[in-house]
Amino acid sequence: MVILLLFCMSPAAAQESTFTVPEPIFVNIDSLIADSVKKAFILNHRPIDSAELNSIEIIKSKCFYGRYVSNYVQKNGFYKAMVVSSRPYISKRNPPKMEWIFYSFYLLFLFLALINSFFSSYLKNVFRVFLNEGFIYRQAKDQMAQSPFASFVMNLLFVLSATFYIYFGAGGKNIFIGIDRWLTMTYILLLLVVVYILKYIFFELIGWIFKMKESFESYIFIVFLNNKISGILMLTTSFIMAFSDSSSIPFVFNLSLCFLAIIILIRFFRGFQVFSKQAHLGFFNFLFLIVSLEILPSAIILKFISASFDLTWGATFNEGFC
Repeated sequence: MVILLLFCMSPAAAQESTFTVPEPIFVNIDSLIADSVKKAFILNHRPIDSAELNSIEIIKSKCFYGRYVSNYVQKNGFYKAMVVSSRPYISKRNPPKMEWIFYSFYLLFLFLALINSFFSSYLKNVFRVFLNEGFIYRQAKDQMAQSPFASFVMNLLFVLSATFYIYFGAGGKNIFIGIDRWLTMTYILLLLVVVYILKYIFFELIGWIFKMKESFESYIFIVFLNNKISGILMLTTSFIMAFSDSSSIPFVFNLSLCFLAIIILIRFFRGFQVFSKQAHLGFFNFLFLIVSLEILPSAIILKFISASFDLTWGATFNEGFC
């Protein structure tokens, strides 16, 4: 009944908005003024005609709008009471499955923290020897050789970090998903392990053949020492690339390559010091040794890796790497 009363009062309220209600007529007001006010009231309040009167239907109907109001609301198109309500559109989010990145780096940094906790002196010696070239000879090598297990776990950290570094640097995050991701990373891991095992055996064999075992052992020590430093660098760089957008990854990857190139140059310079003092090799002989034992085998290995990925997944990985 309250709603019906409001509907009935709505025309009067609309007219009141455009018509100023005259002041109350007192008992002693002049009759002429009273007639004028009455005439103005009649002119501004036109009575409804028969068509409008017949359009009003007071029909009772059971509905949640009210028994008297429901019929009017249903017939009036303004309220759209008879229109079927539409369900609100809710977009379903499909967030990328990136939890494996978080847990992978969580385990890698936990692994590095355990190394620092149990082999803190060895880790300090690694940076100490790398920064001070006076420690790269027998004294430092004999000191660090007393902890073979610490050296093994540091080399393992290097292999794992290099795997993630190559994977994210080659754009694998945007290419591979599911089982292909783990197969790709497994291939990279196995290839790195095979490469460094073969390189270690090859250097030992060459040193034994040419009777330069001590020189090659010192050079192997330098190689794996630089790998330990590179492993920490690649772990940090991989972490940055993993949580960066696709446009920032190439910049971070190229910048890290510059630092790795500096580490490799330091390795070659200290290797030349070892061979020049112990094997009395000249610069050109050492350069020929590096090209034949380091650069050419690495180029062949990279070619093999590229062909393997091209054979397994087509040109997808190579396009992502480029």
